[in-house]
Amino acid sequence: MIREALKALWEYRLRAALTLSILAFGITALVGILTSLEALRTFISRNLAGLGSQAFILSGGGGGLQIRFQTRRGRLTIGGEGLPIRLWEAAQFEKRFTYAGAHVARHVPLSFGARARFGGKKTPAQVRVVGVDPTYFRVQELRLASGRFFTPAEVARDAPAIVIGADVAAQLFPNESPLEKWIEVQGHLYKVVGVLARRGSLFGFSLDWECFVPWTRALRASKSPTVSLYISAPTVEKVPEVMQVARFTMREIRHLRPHEEDTFTLTRGEQIADFVLEQLRTVTLATIGISLITLFGAALSLTNILLVVVKERTQEIGLRMALGATRAAIRRQFLTEAVVVAILGGAGGIILGLLIGNAVALFIGSTFVMPWKWVLLAVALSGIVGILAGYQPAREASQLNPVDALRYE
Repeated sequence: MIREALKALWEYRLRAALTLSILAFGITALVGILTSLEALRTFISRNLAGLGSQAFILSGGGGGLQIRFQTRRGRLTIGGEGLPIRLWEAAQFEKRFTYAGAHVARHVPLSFGARARFGGKKTPAQVRVVGVDPTYFRVQELRLASGRFFTPAEVARDAPAIVIGADVAAQLFPNESPLEKWIEVQGHLYKVVGVLARRGSLFGFSLDWECFVPWTRALRASKSPTVSLYISAPTVEKVPEVMQVARFTMREIRHLRPHEEDTFTLTRGEQIADFVLEQLRTVTLATIGISLITLFGAALSLTNILLVVVKERTQEIGLRMALGATRAAIRRQFLTEAVVVAILGGAGGIILGLLIGNAVALFIGSTFVMPWKWVLLAVALSGIVGILAGYQPAREASQLNPVDALRYE
């Protein structure tokens, strides 16, 4: 039966190709988008949820709207009505915050699109420069490829030391060691004391263009400095407890009364991951809905094409009946052809969708994704579309009168 279906499809290959393309488009949209979302979900789970899995960020707000989202791990606040963390508050926090095994690091963004220069070489204007203290490297678990991190003494005396990312080092020093060399960043000279090990990319942006200077130097060089605190707990299980201690400490520093809300935010990587993953679930459901509508349109198109095919093959149907084919056999033949067309079109759509989805995965720095559940869903939907689209044409073909069919012109 399948062999006859394939033979018939080859004889009417132009119409079959048109039908295949219609179904392939719908399945490509389904599998491609869902594979991309699966790659993004895998990437977020691996990177955001693991971004300081034992750490969280204490930051202030710059005024404006405060938006809160409920996640599985608590409340996530974006924006804020609170005050930015001031230098004296950061100093007081470091002095008052006590928790065995916990560490506090300062973080002062300096530039998100700087250009680094050495001799006649320069980087693209995408170097991100951040001011930190030496504890930050431990909190974020950053590793060195060569050299060292700057010391507390260098931070205290505002030393022009810099730890550069792997891409910056490769761009400015392709054939020599960058250690102890002086580079220019945004009109300021810094001595390279260390080179970070390769860190990969995040959402398509390389983390290896990031450089770190003492936070005191960043504070002086920045026109509008903002300070946030990165805090690590001794273990993952202790993070909620450490967050509560940090919250009480900051509330005490700001003299907040029990009924007053926090004027700062505590954010953990898992909270961001939960929020983004929740949005991805919504997008996934919307994608499935849109794809089902597309496939419904493909089923209607396939039905119309198959009805035309039945008309064109009326004499063939009459001849088969005259040779002894039963109505049930004719019905099965045309239904099988419809299912084969749908499966072949679905297979093409699945392959194309996987290619598109994994191209997105490659772009954002995720790994190869094979979403078996979506592939199996696509196969099942293809078969269902074939059955639904082929039922009416197969029924009409089986109801033809053999004598009239043989005389049909």
